[in-house]
Amino acid sequence: MKYDAIIFDVDGVLVDTRRSFTAAVVDAVAADTGSHSFTANEAGQLKTIPGFNNDWHVAIAGAAWVRYNSQMPFADFAGSIEEHGGGLPGLKSLVGEYLTAEFEARLTRLAQEAYGGTTACRRLYGFEPVTIRQPGRRLEEVPLLSPERAAPIASRAGIVTGRSAAEMALAFELLGWRLPDEQVAVSDDPALDKPNPAKLAAILRHLASRKAILAGDSRDDLELVKNARQKGLAVDFAFIGHQPAPWSWDGPMFPSVDIMLNQIEVTYDESPTN
Repeated sequence: MKYDAIIFDVDGVLVDTRRSFTAAVVDAVAADTGSHSFTANEAGQLKTIPGFNNDWHVAIAGAAWVRYNSQMPFADFAGSIEEHGGGLPGLKSLVGEYLTAEFEARLTRLAQEAYGGTTACRRLYGFEPVTIRQPGRRLEEVPLLSPERAAPIASRAGIVTGRSAAEMALAFELLGWRLPDEQVAVSDDPALDKPNPAKLAAILRHLASRKAILAGDSRDDLELVKNARQKGLAVDFAFIGHQPAPWSWDGPMFPSVDIMLNQIEVTYDESPTN
């Protein structure tokens, strides 16, 4: 497979976040509900349906299930959310008036406390943790692409992530390498988050790409590529994960980005535009 640009998701692709974001979501739901019935397994199920690229939304859905729909098996609960369009709109169809702005804000803050912790919550979110006081799940993150592997492709690489700018800065510090701002799309406007292809399109224009591949691990990553194709962009999707994609997918799959880079060819005949 030959491409002239490679775009990365971050969490689960460039950074192992199973013990950071996923754990923070589980911490938040437990702190809010007093229940430990929502686990990493349930969080992972939400990632297989559209609308849950934002981990804070996973925490909101998890707490809503525990508080208002725990009589329903979680697989059925997640399936019903997807049937109603996915994400928080689909969740609202199940829990109705219980999904208030206060409920969403409370779970978001708890998840941020758990992730940033006493070491980085103020830097990331502008406040000190109150309810969940721990060093921070972000300290458990593991880099998945070394500086040595990233360097040869940096001029032809981009990132589209649900992380904020501050969270992405932490990820670059962990990775030990970074990309120019023009090649990085962070979450700063919910309307432009995945699967909206606008920011991906901007990066591909900057790279003057004629054929790109996006490495992702969530359903929203796949939907992002589908939407980009509908806009006329030439971009393929590759699923990154040690297990098969948890949805119907017969395209390229790789256990890691390292293995992916061994099996695709990225050409360098074009330079980013100014």
